Amino acid sequence: MIRNIIFDFDSTIINAEGIELVIQNALQKIEEKERDDKLKQLREITNTVTNGEMPLSEAFHKRFALAEITLADVKAAAEKILETINPTVKETISALQSRGKSLFVFSTSFEQIVKPVAKELGISEENTFANRIRAQGNQVLGVNEKRPLFMSMGKVYIAEWLKNEGRLEGGDTAVVGDGFSDLAIRKNNIAQTFVYFSGANSRPNIKKQADFVVDRFDQLLPLFCSTEELSNESAEAFVISSPPEKEKIPQIILLENIHQSAKNRFIQSACNTEHYKVSWSEKELCTLAENANIIGLRSKTKLTAGVISCLPNLWAIGAFCIGTNQIDLTAATNSGLPVFNAPYSNTRSVAELVAGEVIMLMRRVIEKSSAAHQGKWLKGASGCTEIRGKTAGIIGYGHIGSQVSILLENLGMSVIFHDIADKLPLGNVRRAKDLHDVLTRSDVVTLHVPDTPETRGMIGKKEISMMKTGAFLINASRGQVIDLESLRDALIKKCISGAAVDVFPEEPAEPKAPFHSPLQNVPNVILTPHIGGSTQEAQENISRYVSEKLLRFINTGATIGAVNLPEIDLPRVPGTHRILHFHKNVPGVLAKINSVFARRDINVEGQILQARGTVGYLVVDVDSQISAHVFDIMKHIAETIKVRRII
Repeated sequence: MIRNIIFDFDSTIINAEGIELVIQNALQKIEEKERDDKLKQLREITNTVTNGEMPLSEAFHKRFALAEITLADVKAAAEKILETINPTVKETISALQSRGKSLFVFSTSFEQIVKPVAKELGISEENTFANRIRAQGNQVLGVNEKRPLFMSMGKVYIAEWLKNEGRLEGGDTAVVGDGFSDLAIRKNNIAQTFVYFSGANSRPNIKKQADFVVDRFDQLLPLFCSTEELSNESAEAFVISSPPEKEKIPQIILLENIHQSAKNRFIQSACNTEHYKVSWSEKELCTLAENANIIGLRSKTKLTAGVISCLPNLWAIGAFCIGTNQIDLTAATNSGLPVFNAPYSNTRSVAELVAGEVIMLMRRVIEKSSAAHQGKWLKGASGCTEIRGKTAGIIGYGHIGSQVSILLENLGMSVIFHDIADKLPLGNVRRAKDLHDVLTRSDVVTLHVPDTPETRGMIGKKEISMMKTGAFLINASRGQVIDLESLRDALIKKCISGAAVDVFPEEPAEPKAPFHSPLQNVPNVILTPHIGGSTQEAQENISRYVSEKLLRFINTGATIGAVNLPEIDLPRVPGTHRILHFHKNVPGVLAKINSVFARRDINVEGQILQARGTVGYLVVDVDSQISAHVFDIMKHIAETIKVRRII
């Protein structure tokens, strides 16, 4: 258990650098233009030395060269600091002392500033260490350069001396600060814990090496105190950062007219659910979905990295469709947001549409139907053939492509396929040698590939020219796969006889928006508005599948079926609360967490960890009486990405 706590003074106990405040006062005596330039230099020196990129002794000399400092400047800064001590700092210091913690203050600032503040906080003078001013009359010349805190490793020297003197005994030692010299105390094994305090500054290179990260002083209590220490009567006077015991009601937003059954499932599970027929723009997402825990969408709504950064309350994303290219998966992963989709639920619907289009194209049904609507009677058989005995070439032999192959083979076609992955052929289907082989041998080519850098533009002028004269081309995969201008040119020149396209590079965001395509008004071309999966059965299947995955994650943290994060499904232990912890996948995180638990006598009832790429996912079950305490600990672990408690 933490017994000794070493506090950095500057930018931790006070919300500024003490020496900076003194020099800022001194610079008020010079011209504004020169003052602004020197203030900029002062900030640069402070950042450089705090990050460990400049010796502290050099920084002292450069700072003192910026202004003529008087004892009056020091006194004015000290009085200002005393007046602005944060009440939370006072309360937290008092709470720690009442629980038997030994507190120390280290500062490279002046004793005249540091000691009055430490005294006001109730920290003894013998536990307060700072630099001593050298002065001549009222003029400050510098500091005593023989004292340890004049040097970069001065804090380490004093901490080591305290340890050797037996003043850091009775338990572990922690250091709280934001600078390289604070981290060095931990690196030299004098302290067992380094807590990065991010209240005043942002120093990513220091922060990433911390054990814990906090931005408020009251967040230190659960890190340094056991559940028993926090449960005594005096603890009620202090703010603890734990969420209330009443579990949050999930806030669900469903966009793009997702099937009503999804809304019904969420409502039945006591979720606050909003259901919209349209997609939302990035601006609308950032403003209207700010409090959303779950967002459900289809293919039109774009969840970019910028949008995801605007949604701090988000827990997970549901893609009520097959693809996930409308979601920045990297940003979602780095934010600890599992993404669930429905990779199989509309497979049959798309396959049936493709099979129907093959028949309609070969029989030229669309142009004959249009002519009949216009009063023309095109009864001739010219250009119309049966599909039986013809060859279908499938590019992309995944869930949909393989289903298409079964339907077309049962209709009497010979089927060949090309896929970059090794796939087991079904029935009498045969693997083609390569893409060229499929294009040159097939009477109809149908595309079923994902949207990737490799597939975008994969069928262009060159590839279309390889196809048989009179062949047909179908795209029910992704809009960027075919060069539509090249396809139009080939159709008009009658190099190929027809095409069916269900997906386009640019699609209207709502039904009333205009639609334009180079293929409009071209003979024997079927254009459909991205309806491959738009059947009642498919939409209901998708709705059921994705909503069930989301509800399992909400209720248990299960990520089975997530496309971007480790898949975990841990049975619940009765009488426990569950904590879900997404963190950076770096060595030692689990060891750190378990060592923190062990030092606090926290018993883990159930635990599982899986890692995938840059992210690790830890699920922990602990006794319900201590779950708030455990939640606070895990929330402030430096590698934490996102943490949630399930009661």
